This record gives sequence, C-alpha cells and structure tokens, in this order.
Amino acid sequence: MIKKLYILFLLFITANIAQAQYCSKLRRICRANLNNDIFWNYNQSVPCGTFKEYRIYGRDKTSNPYILLNTETNQNIINWSHLNANVPSNKNWDYYVETVFNCSGVDNLCYSDTQNVSEFYLPKSKIAYVTVDILTNKPIIVWEQNTFPSFWYIDLFNDNAIKTGIVDTFFIDNVTGLNPKSGSLKYVIAAVDSCTKRWDYLPEDYHYTIYSTASIDTCVNRISLNWTKYIGWGNNIKYYYIYKNVNGAGFQLIDSVSNTTTNYIDRINSNETIDYYIMAVNNTNEKYKSNSNLVTLVSGKRIANHDLKINYVTLNNYINININFNQFSDIDSIQILKSNNNQTYLLFKKVKTTNSPLNEIDNSEDGNRRVYYYLVSKNSCNQWTDTTKISSNIYLEQQEEIIENKLWWNTYSTWNSGIEKYVIYRETRLNAQIINPFSQRYVGIDTNYKDNISDNTIDGSTLCYKVIGTENISGHTSQSNTVCIVGGMKVYFPDGVIARNSSNVFKPIGVYIDYKKSKMYIYNRWGKLVKEITDLNIGWDLTDENNNFAETDTYVYDAKMVGLDGKEINKSGTITVIR
Repeated sequence: MIKKLYILFLLFITANIAQAQYCSKLRRICRANLNNDIFWNYNQSVPCGTFKEYRIYGRDKTSNPYILLNTETNQNIINWSHLNANVPSNKNWDYYVETVFNCSGVDNLCYSDTQNVSEFYLPKSKIAYVTVDILTNKPIIVWEQNTFPSFWYIDLFNDNAIKTGIVDTFFIDNVTGLNPKSGSLKYVIAAVDSCTKRWDYLPEDYHYTIYSTASIDTCVNRISLNWTKYIGWGNNIKYYYIYKNVNGAGFQLIDSVSNTTTNYIDRINSNETIDYYIMAVNNTNEKYKSNSNLVTLVSGKRIANHDLKINYVTLNNYINININFNQFSDIDSIQILKSNNNQTYLLFKKVKTTNSPLNEIDNSEDGNRRVYYYLVSKNSCNQWTDTTKISSNIYLEQQEEIIENKLWWNTYSTWNSGIEKYVIYRETRLNAQIINPFSQRYVGIDTNYKDNISDNTIDGSTLCYKVIGTENISGHTSQSNTVCIVGGMKVYFPDGVIARNSSNVFKPIGVYIDYKKSKMYIYNRWGKLVKEITDLNIGWDLTDENNNFAETDTYVYDAKMVGLDGKEINKSGTITVIR
C-alpha cells in the first residue's frame, strides 16, 4: 500500500514538472494604438495526451477579476490582438495565457506568467568586450546573451548604424572596412524588443579597440611599443599582457604591465621579424579579453660597410664627382670634402643618399686647376663609417715650341683597378671656328706627349687638346680640361754651312705658314739675285737661275713670309755654301 502511494506521488510530481515545462510564457505585449497585441511561447509537444486550446485572460485594473477574453484551438497560433482594448484611452491591462491539454480524458491546465502592458520592459544589452583577430585583422564585438523573453535582436553602431537584426552574441566587422591598424575603433550595441522598440545606449556603453604602434631604433636594437587604453570597462582593467612572435616561431607572453601603463620597451636582435600584440584582461571577469591590432617590424641586418667610392672625377663644363655606394646598407648621408692643395680639406657638400650611383657637380670649378676630393659617410645612428681614397681631376698643361707642342698631365691614380690608357685628342680651329673636330692623337699610359705641328696638314691657327683617362675593367673615364695654343705663324731659318749636293736644301721651318703666298730671294755677296723661290715648302736646292750648283760662297736670303692668318713678316740672313 505504501509502495503504491509512493508511486502515485512520483507520478504526480512528474506530471506537474512536465506541465510546468509545457506552460506557455508571455513573450511580449505591444500597444498598437487602440489594440494590445499579446505574444507567447509554447513547446512543440504536450507532456501527455493532446493539445486542446489556449485561453487568454485579462483585466483592465488590478481591482477587477480576470475574465476570459479569447480561446484559440490552433496550437500554432501564439499571438492574439485584443481589439479596442484601449478605448477610449490606454488602460493598464494584465494578461496571462492558460494552456489546456487532455490527458487520459481529463483536461489539464497550465498557466503562463502574468504580465502588465505598462510594466513591460527589456533589460539593456551591453558589449562584453571588443577585440581584434590578430590573424585576420578584423574587429570582433562580443556581448552576453539577453535571455529576457521580449528580446528580439541587436543593432550595432559606431558613429553610424553598422548592422541591424543580429541574433548572435558576436559580430565580426567585415562591413565597415575600418582598419584596427589605423586607429582605435569604437562600437556600441542596442537591444531591440519584440515590439521593435530599441532600448538605446549611453555614451559610457561604447567600447574601443586597443590601437598599438611600434618604432624601432636599430642603433641600440630596441623597440618601443605604445598603445591606447582599453575603453569600455571603466577602471576594471586588471593588467595588459605583451605577446611577441619572433621569426614565425609562435607568440609567447613576454611580460605584463599595470592597467595604467600604455608603453613598453623591448630589446631585440639583428635580422629578426617580430610581431607584437597587447591583450587587456578584465578585472571582474577574466574571460573578457581584448587584443590590440598586430604590429610587425623587421630589425634587419644592418649592413655597416657602405662600399663607398668615387667612380670618377671628370670635367663636363664643370667638375663632376660620380659617387657609388651600397644603397641597401645603413647609410644616411655622404659628405664631400675638397682641397686645392691636397692638404687642407673643407666640407664642399653634404648629400642625403638616394639611389646609387649619384652625380654631384662642383659649379665653382671649371677644370683649369687641379682639385682634390674624398668622401666620408654616416649611418642612421650618426656614426662615421666609410672613407674613400682621394680623387682628383686630370689637369692638362702645355708648352708651345716652334715645331711641337709639349703636353703633360697628372696621373689619375685613385682607380682601384688602375689605368688602362690615356687618349690625347686634338682639334683645329680658325678664328674660333672648328675646322677639324677632336680626333685621337695619342693612346698610351704615359702622362706626357709631344705633338709635332710642323706638317702641312694643320688647317687652322689654333690647336686645342684634351686628355681622357680610362680605368681598367670598369671602363670609367675622366676627362681633363681643354688647353688651346693660339696660332700665329712661327718661322725658323737655319744658319751655318750647307754642303752643296743634290740632297741638301735650304728652307724655313715653322708652322701656320701659307707656303703658296710666301716667297724667298737668294743673293750673292755683291747683291746679285741668284734665285727666286716661290714654293718655300720645297725651299732652295742650292742651284742658280740656270739650275747649276751655286759656287762655294756666302749668300744672303731675303724672305717674305705670309701666315695662314694673312699676317706678313720679313726674314733675312746669310748662309754659307761649300763643295
């Protein structure tokens, strides 16, 4: 007997639990002008038997009893409009729903909660935390589930609406296109109830992502991290964690700092790729964590050797200094030092490095003196690093003589691979007009040259020269200044004794002579004309006017010389002829 009573008691308890689980719950009551819309939830199956009906009860004031307002026999209907409930004005209605199901021929009743239309409200939803996915660089906004029956969905905002109708408890911001690496991003949410009423937020409900930046000082191998404070938890930040990943080996926690600290110094090694992010931890709920954006730096291997050198110093109207360096090295600036005596050097110019090679022009030097240059470089740490050899322009000098011009120049000695050759070029000019452009006159490694100008191939009155040196292997060249010897007829008549024979002649030696216009007369000691010479390029063959050899004696020559420039000079003297 006792056993049967115990079993019945258990069945009663089980039935009541089942009924309680099945009972409908009011979801919302919405005023719709004159009407009230009532919504409720239900389960898909009854604890036993079959569903019979819903009964909606209500009262318009607490002093009145509940009255049956409507009966719905369709289990799938979970809302009903109470028409004209607010006639002539809004009333303070209370409602509940009774669910009836038949179990073994007996009606069973299950009651919902009671809800007042004016007391209906929705607790505000708030963001738990915002964070940044360090792999995708996407902001993620997370909040707790709003379990209030009237909750419908979440609207997300920053300064503008971002997304509406969110039913999840998180949102990945693929919409706005905002970049957490560009600055701190802010977000806020608002809950919307089943009556589409949005329960708005306050300014203090905003949450901001942590924005981190970093700078590297390669001079001392140090990284400075800075970040913005996490905003949204008030003062409930427990600490900040600093995470580091070196060369892709994985993130490791390297330190933690207080909730008031927003910077950190980290020592690094050369030639490393380093990632950092900052994590804020909530003081009251440590599952709330916020990551900053990821910052990546490359410490790099600082190449100290700049391979600095002067490719060449040459003349192109003004002196040009052509500079070469390793543009991938840690080079910040190059200083060009200059001297005109190879003893006292002063700073000529400081240049910031760009691409190599680079060409600098010394507008104060036209190449008519020898000038010396060398380079020094500094790295980004303001330390002196490389120094070059001293380089100088090729300075050409000349000396004029009767039948040759003497040229000499300094050795271009600063090329590492040495000199391959010097080339002398000569140009002929007449009245400042070019008659024969520059052409090679000499190729060799000597630094002096004598140019024979007594031949009759010179068609001008001025000879100009320049020399170009060429480096072995590289082919770099350096051009000297140009020197010019201004033409003017130069004549030399030999004197002394000439043996009378068919191979000896007497004629002037010189340059810039117009042999076709010049003439020479030969007289004996008594003043008698022996022979007139009209081609001084052939000269006197020591014969008389009858083409017989002149007698042994002393003779007088009288020459009228005409230069290529039209100027005339007279030359006279004696010459002795013997057998």
